[in-house]
Amino acid sequence: MFGPMIPEPPSHGNPLDALPRRFAVGFCGRRVYNTALTFDLLRLVSDRMAEKINVVFMAQVQYPHGMAGTRRIQNFVDYLHADQRFQLQMLILRGGRVRLADEPLSGEHRGVPYVTIGAGIRPGFGALLKAPKYYYDGIAYLRRHRRADCKNVLYVYGYPSTDNLPMLIAAGMAGWRIVFDLVEDIAVQPSAPDMLARLKLYSARLFSGTMRVFADAVVAISKHLHDKALRIARSSFEVLHYPINVRTDEFDFPPPAFDQPVQFFYGGTFGEKDGVENLIAAFEKVCAARPDVNLVLTGVGSPDRMDAVLARIAASPCRHRILYKGYLAGEDFHGQLQAADILCATRTGSQFARTGFPFKLGEYLATGRPVVASNVGDANEYLQDKKNAMLVEPDEVQQIAEKLEWLIAHPDEARRIGLAGREAAAAHFDYRVVGEKLKHLLLKI
Repeated sequence: MFGPMIPEPPSHGNPLDALPRRFAVGFCGRRVYNTALTFDLLRLVSDRMAEKINVVFMAQVQYPHGMAGTRRIQNFVDYLHADQRFQLQMLILRGGRVRLADEPLSGEHRGVPYVTIGAGIRPGFGALLKAPKYYYDGIAYLRRHRRADCKNVLYVYGYPSTDNLPMLIAAGMAGWRIVFDLVEDIAVQPSAPDMLARLKLYSARLFSGTMRVFADAVVAISKHLHDKALRIARSSFEVLHYPINVRTDEFDFPPPAFDQPVQFFYGGTFGEKDGVENLIAAFEKVCAARPDVNLVLTGVGSPDRMDAVLARIAASPCRHRILYKGYLAGEDFHGQLQAADILCATRTGSQFARTGFPFKLGEYLATGRPVVASNVGDANEYLQDKKNAMLVEPDEVQQIAEKLEWLIAHPDEARRIGLAGREAAAAHFDYRVVGEKLKHLLLKI
């Protein structure tokens, strides 16, 4: 049924990039070349001749400034942008669920152009009326930015879903190589509060198996997601484990002062998995024993979660010591990190929390401050308690309080632990280390 859609090889550029990759397996030898083997050999030769790689990063995140997803993608982009072989673009889908700042929907950020499509789509039946234009804009963008003289790669942050499926089909038909980046396990992700988010979640669960059709490779942020992707792949594409990536060069702070008041810090989306309520409860225990402490909270999450967290703060006997700063970007965020003495990534023990890997943990470690972190997911693959972090069992409020107290009482040891944490971040999570792995993948697929 797909035969008539196959174009004849063009006379210039990379001829095989113009062929529909996924739908040529059964008949490319008959229509275009003599055998499928010839198709594979010619593709190999043409790829080796290509001097440049055209990469479009496609994601539903806030951009150019945002939270963990934005920073993971940006760190990859920053590393690849330094290599002149890569031409990079950003295609932002709907701009993320939570609007963080009033920023341009298109422009250039750190030397890379970006465009946002579907920014006006909001939950409700009106979204159905706007969907055709949204999909048209996405497909048209990929057509405009496809290059005939080099390899084209579409990097997809997340799973196939109603957010991106028509674009994936168009990209596959046009010969784009497609790489998926998995950072969460949608099978155990809690239901989202609005219609569009629920539709995306449920469709991602339904369409996750289609990665066998679309994917040339999948990268996963945790070992759990790596193993899950392997089961989906059934040997049809390569699966690699790429952990969190951190601009360690941006967090080269002096050691913490531990002046009074001692400052604890959390920054993030206040999701249920982040365990902010547990952190507040632990802080109350510390605050009851010593009044010379503050808890600084930054970031923003969904309205229902923010209402719950702010209500919890208002009800706290230590509310005057809990300072919510809102969403901070760039230098403001870095300034709060540098002013802090102890950083907290106390995730819950939920199944959803255990399957991923907190992006913030890498940035916290890179600051050289001691970090109190839950021992969930892959944490103990990189960290040892009282060596390069303070590990606690998830949901153990008393343990969190005891670790915070111990660090305050042992500032010299706390600084040593913080410096060892920085070394761990540099060894395992530096954006150049992880970025080099992605570069190698994009060059070979």
